[in-house]
Amino acid sequence: MIDFRHSHRKRFASLKPEQSIYGAPVGILQLDRDRLPGIRPYIPGSVGNASTWSVPVLYKAVPNLQNVAEMTATVTQAAAGLVLEGAQLITSNCGYMIRYQEAVRAAVDVPVLLSSLLLAPFLERMLPQKKALGIITARASSLSPELFEAAGLLVNSKRVVVAGLENAPAFAASFLNPSGDMDVAAIETETVDAAVRLLDDRPDIGILLLTCSELPPYAAAVQRSIGIPVFDYTSMVEFFIGGLTRKPFTGLL
Repeated sequence: MIDFRHSHRKRFASLKPEQSIYGAPVGILQLDRDRLPGIRPYIPGSVGNASTWSVPVLYKAVPNLQNVAEMTATVTQAAAGLVLEGAQLITSNCGYMIRYQEAVRAAVDVPVLLSSLLLAPFLERMLPQKKALGIITARASSLSPELFEAAGLLVNSKRVVVAGLENAPAFAASFLNPSGDMDVAAIETETVDAAVRLLDDRPDIGILLLTCSELPPYAAAVQRSIGIPVFDYTSMVEFFIGGLTRKPFTGLL
């Protein structure tokens, strides 16, 4: 981070000797993908696609996470490395990385937002008391009470309704049980259909949250179909970016 200080007309910048990259404030922990047959690129809108973001970002790969206890040190070391490279925020490309939220917070001195599930308490609190928060995730059964607690949500709250895409053929074939090429149009249709079904079952849903990092590319189509606010990883990260890139107001007096 460069600390600009003004003294009369001179401008000074104090540098961190260990920092080698400047102007990339977002650090993203990237899960390694299995080397299986098929093409599954990170398309625009995905957390893994650098062009998704309004500022430059830094990526650091970590192995496929299976055992939380064994992998905590690997995750925190990767996060610390991103901070040394200049990251002012640490996020990830997997919503289930919320398991490491507290460990990473303890390891670095910058804000940590590892999962868009962290938006859920804010969105739920925003809603009128008779409205519910809908969540679409990769696999509904994976959103355990432990993860809800890690996000600051009440477990078994009737105001939070979850739907998964584990039974959506194109999505599952690309991300859950990789077995073929990524059919972007089919995944968009499946995501929209899941959102429509969710609101059909629960018309009281007032806001929808997409927690999978691969779903933001379809958020616009979902929002057009259901007509309520839709949030995702990009909503969360760009909110932070907005705090770093404030511009003076130039309205009329």
